[in-house]
Amino acid sequence: MTQIAAQQMTCARIPTQHGEFQLCLYRSSQEQNKEHLAFIMGDVSDKSNVLVRVHSECFTGDVLGSLRCDCGPQLNRAMQHIATEGQGIILYLRQEGRGIGLLEKLKAYNLQDVGYDTVDANLMLGHDADARDYTIAALILQDLGVQSIRLMTNNPRKITSMRELGIDVTSRMPLELPANAENIAYLTTKVQRMHHLLNLEANYPDVLNLIAHSEPDRQRPFVTLSYAQSLDGSIAMRRGQSMTISSPESYTLTHQLRASHDAILVGIGTVLADDPRLDVRLVDGPDPQPIVLDSHLRFPLDAQLLQREGHLPWIVTTNEASED
Repeated sequence: MTQIAAQQMTCARIPTQHGEFQLCLYRSSQEQNKEHLAFIMGDVSDKSNVLVRVHSECFTGDVLGSLRCDCGPQLNRAMQHIATEGQGIILYLRQEGRGIGLLEKLKAYNLQDVGYDTVDANLMLGHDADARDYTIAALILQDLGVQSIRLMTNNPRKITSMRELGIDVTSRMPLELPANAENIAYLTTKVQRMHHLLNLEANYPDVLNLIAHSEPDRQRPFVTLSYAQSLDGSIAMRRGQSMTISSPESYTLTHQLRASHDAILVGIGTVLADDPRLDVRLVDGPDPQPIVLDSHLRFPLDAQLLQREGHLPWIVTTNEASED
């Protein structure tokens, strides 16, 4: 088996808004065409519990400030934490797009724009969900003489990988930052499918803020999908009798969502099963326009939607509906 080695080529002083760092360039004996970087503040040789960020290259986020991910803000926050302590290391690894490269990452972005999440997009292109290798990171830390580290990450796989490579990771420092309308789905996928340690409810703005700060687009109107059901898949006990499956806080959020939108669309099944009013009662705000998809015109004439004040429902039907 070929032994992998990391060779430090040179270092230079880099003054930044967060303080003065040393930037050291490393080459791997396995990947001569890739130049990995160690961004160092203070004396880290023979030190324990050194604050470390192992950061994979993200040209779109780190350089261009793309809002599709949280990479750029994480890099900046890591520099802030190290500057506060006066000592630490950022390892900047040249493995763009979780190891698939910039070209394939841009292809994955196109797939995400038509509905695939970040994991499925990688898989559809023939890549692993996460193809990164942290061997070079461990070798650089060993070359720098670091005894143990506190790792800045939300990714438990990164902690496990570093430990398997012989690095003593004594603790984890979270790097949680506010989300935006562009990356909230990406971050949710990280939590649900990649098991990242993010507290979305506590640390990320709610959907109302995302709606309020979204830019209007006449070609692509803002649409929110709201859905609730019990564990057995029910949404009602029997026709005309609703079943409470949401907390009071959830009901309030539902009414806030209604007040934030111009219209609310439901299927005829919801009308028949739940007989909703679809208005705003729990918060201040305008009632949305109800729209009901009713292909066979089964809409009951005693429905609450016909008794409410304000907008009467628009009913969308098809030629299959009975003329009677």
